[in-house]
Amino acid sequence: MSEEQRSYQEALDELRAIHARLVREDVDVDRLIDDVKRAADLLAFCRERLTAVGERLEEVLEEFETR
Repeated sequence: MSEEQRSYQEALDELRAIHARLVREDVDVDRLIDDVKRAADLLAFCRERLTAVGERLEEVLEEFETR
């Protein structure tokens, strides 16, 4: 699945899975850097989606107020 097709919920689920791996006592140090990089990418994606939704919500509310 491409990043463009990914849903916010899928990204959040993947972040939760990464978090679960990182907080384990037996964390896989060989995978650690890849997980941290992936988490950073997912966080950026989620931030962008939330910003876009917030902007669209403001537009919809403005349209509603002008009716």
